Amino acid sequence: MNIFKHKCDQCDNVVALSKTGRPRRFCSNACRQRNYRRRDVLRVDTVDPIPLELRTRARWILHKAKRPIALGGWWTSVKDESTWMTYDEATDAVSRRDVDADGVGFVLNGDGLTCLDLDDCVKRGEPNVFARDFIRALGDCYVEFSPSGRGLHVWGFSDMPKGRIIAGGNLKVEVYPNKRFITMTGRPYRDGRLGRLSIHNALRLVA
Repeated sequence: MNIFKHKCDQCDNVVALSKTGRPRRFCSNACRQRNYRRRDVLRVDTVDPIPLELRTRARWILHKAKRPIALGGWWTSVKDESTWMTYDEATDAVSRRDVDADGVGFVLNGDGLTCLDLDDCVKRGEPNVFARDFIRALGDCYVEFSPSGRGLHVWGFSDMPKGRIIAGGNLKVEVYPNKRFITMTGRPYRDGRLGRLSIHNALRLVA
């Protein structure tokens, strides 16, 4: 059962999550078309929980079973920039079912945007104490639930090198600054601006 709901951007009717877990922006195609004609950008931005720093970068792709796919439906690579899209193009493709996709994802290319993947730290919709302390130590960030609902994706900026860092112990943490795409759900655990992440400070808490 979908428990996360919000209102249609155009008519304020309550709209449930799609089956992919991504919040729908409109209750009908008619409302979508009316919104596009009006270009009511301020209204859209107050509804969508995903930060502007992500939505304004044309590095969005579609995915199926956590594998990137192009708009035409074929498997692709995160290195193929010709398959990257704007946020609106990607989300609209999923909404219209132009391709058999599970949802959308964002490509990390080393420009400073960084995602930390916290696995198996959520039970019954609530992160455990280790995850909460870790997120608090990171500073300003946007945090959303992973597609499974059992993990968290934490977004912010960092100067981490290329590649990924994996830390275990009380909390399994994977740090992705580059050459990776991250599935996005739009189901926030914590709204927030994308600040400079104190990653090394937070990793000290992972015993």
